[in-house]
Amino acid sequence: MNVRGWLVQLYPHRWRERYGTEFEALLEECLHSPLDVLDIFLGALDAHLELTHEMDWRLMNMINKLRTTILVVFAAYIGFVIGGLSLYGLVDDSPAAALMKTDATLSAAWITVEAGSVISLLAVVIGGMPLALTVIRRALTSSREDLRLLLTPVFVFVALVLYGGFLAAIASGRLHIQGVAPGVSPDNFPIGNRLALGGFMLVFVLGAIASTAAVWKVISNTDAEQGTFRVLGRTTSVKLYEYAFTPAVITALGMFLMLAGTLAFGWLAYAALPQWFSENSGLLLSNTALSFGITVTIMILCAAAALFGVLRGYSSRRPA
Repeated sequence: MNVRGWLVQLYPHRWRERYGTEFEALLEECLHSPLDVLDIFLGALDAHLELTHEMDWRLMNMINKLRTTILVVFAAYIGFVIGGLSLYGLVDDSPAAALMKTDATLSAAWITVEAGSVISLLAVVIGGMPLALTVIRRALTSSREDLRLLLTPVFVFVALVLYGGFLAAIASGRLHIQGVAPGVSPDNFPIGNRLALGGFMLVFVLGAIASTAAVWKVISNTDAEQGTFRVLGRTTSVKLYEYAFTPAVITALGMFLMLAGTLAFGWLAYAALPQWFSENSGLLLSNTALSFGITVTIMILCAAAALFGVLRGYSSRRPA
């Protein structure tokens, strides 16, 4: 089987029966680079998740690519946030946090991480606001399925709040569970506490994945290319995906800034505090170096995904 035939096989059987012949012809025309292969993988994911319906398989037009760019960068950003929270949990109340008060270079590396996080967050909010308002308006007026999907982040947030309250009740001594101590230390971290805290982390990660998938599906189901809004008494029309592309680029740049700051912070911290990296001060009191390595790996993968999304968006904007 050649590469094109193998790529077609990635799609569901029912989909292949309906679109296979046309899609193979499309691949003959536009399968030229690794980015195109990644496009096909994304399309297969959409097909298996049933995120698309009546599809025009001339996918390489600007709107479809820009839409996927926004979604890929958004998903990568959410993954990067998970890595960032892991980094914050590692550094908080650590010797490195105390050293930042006197070490200007270590402090500058941490400030770089914080600056990148602010830049990325603002870009996501500014770039995603028109699209979010359009999606919410559509869900409230014409799509109950989309409305249910948009409630997924709300349910996840409620679950996290309830779980957090459960942990707080244990820590304050108001709730007693056998095998779970009110407080922990490196020398006293019962298996019950590890399971309780690990459960919270699992709920957070799975909730982030579920919320991202829900938003991905809702946006994929939204055919609107433009949104109309009233701003200061005036009606304004916005090309949703073109408008969001520049903030998506800024989000990706912010992620790389955070990654650079994290790598610099780790290098400087290791030079000053090598013993800290050999201790068990990581997540769930795991090895510090291992925890930091996992965090950096998550950041690298997410930054690479965001870069792919941006390059894909740029390729759609090149003149034919």
